[in-house]
Amino acid sequence: MYFLSHGDQVRITDIRNREKLGESIDYLENKGATIHCGGHMTDDFTWADLVIKSPTIRNDNEFLAFSKRTENDLTYAVSNPAFQKVKLICVTGAHDKTTTASALCHAINKMGKKAHMCGNMGISAFSEIRKWDNGDIPDYVVLEMSTWQARDTYAFLNGKVPLVEVSVITSVFYKQNEGGNPIKPTGEFNLNSNHIICPSEVREYIKQLAGKKARNVSSIENARGMSKSLPSRMAPSYAVLRKLGFNAGQVNEALKSYKGIPNRSELVQRTSNTMYINDSSSIIPAAVSFTMDNLDSLPVNLICGGSDSSLDAAPMLKSLRTAASIHLLDGSFTQKRLIPLLQENGISFNGPYAQMEEALSSARSKIDSNSRALQVILLSPGASAFEFFENEYLRGDAFSNLVRKKVPAGRKKSN
Repeated sequence: MYFLSHGDQVRITDIRNREKLGESIDYLENKGATIHCGGHMTDDFTWADLVIKSPTIRNDNEFLAFSKRTENDLTYAVSNPAFQKVKLICVTGAHDKTTTASALCHAINKMGKKAHMCGNMGISAFSEIRKWDNGDIPDYVVLEMSTWQARDTYAFLNGKVPLVEVSVITSVFYKQNEGGNPIKPTGEFNLNSNHIICPSEVREYIKQLAGKKARNVSSIENARGMSKSLPSRMAPSYAVLRKLGFNAGQVNEALKSYKGIPNRSELVQRTSNTMYINDSSSIIPAAVSFTMDNLDSLPVNLICGGSDSSLDAAPMLKSLRTAASIHLLDGSFTQKRLIPLLQENGISFNGPYAQMEEALSSARSKIDSNSRALQVILLSPGASAFEFFENEYLRGDAFSNLVRKKVPAGRKKSN
């Protein structure tokens, strides 16, 4: 969408057939893209001035040999002039990457600086570039990188990696077939840094890899002053924030206010009788049931539906039957799959609504403001977002921002 919005000619090629790819292909085609499904063609690669490679495609794919220039979203961001104005925080590791990146972004914003995040958690760097183009340039960008992203990015930059303010390795994979030695960190992004933070168990190993920058390596556990009330998974974030110069008291308070990864069963607001939960990252029907099962003792007013990705709505049926009320977001999935399923099973619903505000208002109208029992308003779409939102994260932001605007914490709903 980034290149289409700038008036560029765009071809999209995929080995899967059109039916497998779903409505997103029709949407992109309507926006002006040329679509070639069912296999790649050499002509598409020789025609293009730039090929943006999907992370699922190997670097040695035979068709990439015909590309004049190959990049991914991260390398394209590096070439943007705005990139020189931000400080980069790189998060890699075996697990807890998204939690660390999300907590860092939250805490930095809480402490008066501005931070955005992108990368492996599913937020494309093109979304970040679009913000820069509109003048929204933060102090920090928190970049979460998987192994393949780091390796691709390093290769596409020909080793000319930008300087990173702080790199944190949250945890380390261990090879099971080579004596338990830790795997080399994910690319040189970890090593070209002013500060490198890693688990103490691999600090000496990382120092050896860092060479001349060995003096920049410190351990997560060496960051003193972390509040005992914070969960251990906050330790990498705490260590990074201390390296950035924030004092221990500030950091502890900021991390205590962190409510979890945005859009993943995120508790946005709680009044005396209602919880508002943002689960916008639920983009497949089965994910709705997973979230609802964790709330099975509470009446749930469910906001669901959206854009079609050629997935059967049937895995949502149990949740649709148990929901206290259903409020549909409009979209091709809602029209083609969800509404027919509801009608076939005699389940009543409200909507569909083209605006998040309408769906939220509908759900709030079902809350019994006089009840002392806890109730839930849950956004768990079970569908993609592309027809009405750029991505599921902006869909979740729309919900969360409306809730915070309309629902004061700690009070009952007022009509």
